[in-house]
Amino acid sequence: MDPQDLVQVLSGVGGLVLAGYGVRLLLTRRMSPFAQRRWRRPVDAGMWFLCSGLSLLSLAAGYLGLLSGAFGPATALTLAAVAVVFLSLGLIRYRPRDSRRGGSSDVM
Repeated sequence: MDPQDLVQVLSGVGGLVLAGYGVRLLLTRRMSPFAQRRWRRPVDAGMWFLCSGLSLLSLAAGYLGLLSGAFGPATALTLAAVAVVFLSLGLIRYRPRDSRRGGSSDVM
């Protein structure tokens, strides 16, 4: 296994962890202090983690499926497009905001 394959496997595992945490946030609606400082509502935090995790997971699945021969190029490109959609949705709609100032946390 070369380093690029290892990075893709670790990306898939990270995507599973992020998506699982997002689902937990959506189901329990309990936020950690980290999430409370960055998101206004538990739904926003849960959807951000879910979208980010699904994005990483679909990228890793497309690459590893193409590498193993399970997918063709069209399926891998479709999964890459799905990953871009999930990432865009998470970064635009559910981005972290500074709940104290009411603005975006990426603006200093």
